[in-house]
Amino acid sequence: MSSLLNRPILLLDGGLGTTLEDSYAIKFDASTPLWSSHLLLTNPDTLERAQQSFIKAGADILLTPTYQASHDGFARTVIDGESIDFFEEICQYLDLAVDISRHAFNNQPGLVALSLGAYGATMSPTQEYSGNYGDMAHETKLEHWHVARIAMYWASWDKVDVVAFETIPRLDEVRAVRTAANVNRHAKVMKPYWVTCVFPGEDDRLPDGSSIEDVVKALFEERRWSDGVEMLVPWGVGINCTKVQKLAGLVKEFEKAAERTGVQLPRLVVAANGSKGQKYDSVTQTWVGDKEDGGDWAEQVWDVVQEVKHRGKWSGIVVGGCCKTGPEDIAKLRRRIDGT
Repeated sequence: MSSLLNRPILLLDGGLGTTLEDSYAIKFDASTPLWSSHLLLTNPDTLERAQQSFIKAGADILLTPTYQASHDGFARTVIDGESIDFFEEICQYLDLAVDISRHAFNNQPGLVALSLGAYGATMSPTQEYSGNYGDMAHETKLEHWHVARIAMYWASWDKVDVVAFETIPRLDEVRAVRTAANVNRHAKVMKPYWVTCVFPGEDDRLPDGSSIEDVVKALFEERRWSDGVEMLVPWGVGINCTKVQKLAGLVKEFEKAAERTGVQLPRLVVAANGSKGQKYDSVTQTWVGDKEDGGDWAEQVWDVVQEVKHRGKWSGIVVGGCCKTGPEDIAKLRRRIDGT
């Protein structure tokens, strides 16, 4: 797997939840707070078929179907009149999630990325696009929450290749997930990890108002444990769940911030939405608004990849899709990467 991790361009999968809705007639609403993870309890075969569709499209990396999985989410999920509230049982379902992603490769080479969404992704309604966390808007609380969630993957830790902290909307949470990723350095084998942030507004700031330079400093500043051991920096950083039209400008802002702060950039991770102007309503859990003719998603993403390669400021690129991007979009990117 180390040789795969070192490829200059790695193709990520697309939006699993929206693919399940659009292609497999799966309905998510307030009664399914686990989102894609709900199928671990009700329909794991469909979950694996959806992931296999991205492998057939050419993806090198599969994100596990765990983005919104949390202890509270399981406790709020009622199956046959009962909720799933026991730690050991939850861990078994999460281990199944990792196994499904691994099995989807059908013995082909591929990387499994443990998908860990922001705390706001597990709230009801979800708040990863707003960063409105209420009493949890505190770095130490978020750190403890992320550490506790990672602990639920004790049985499957050795089966994942990389850990993906996704859709982070707040600077205190950026710092919290870096700490959480490093906690396992003392207890388990350290996994490479990436952190991607969300930029839903019209500017280049996080929902909490933090700048990209703030993010870069938080992820790459020297931080040490009390015993003097230095915290490791991310294997990758970047953007997800954001309009494709914003990618180019946001990537340049990361590069400028790195230059100003003297940071050597790692691998760029970009996974833009394919929603074509539609917006997600977190209250109704539906996509609203009319679709726009915003051009070919895959071509727009590939243009950004080409520009990034030309500037040569990143150690490599992970590129894929987020909400409303399906296997056909990933297949187009595969052809571009392969030059066919």
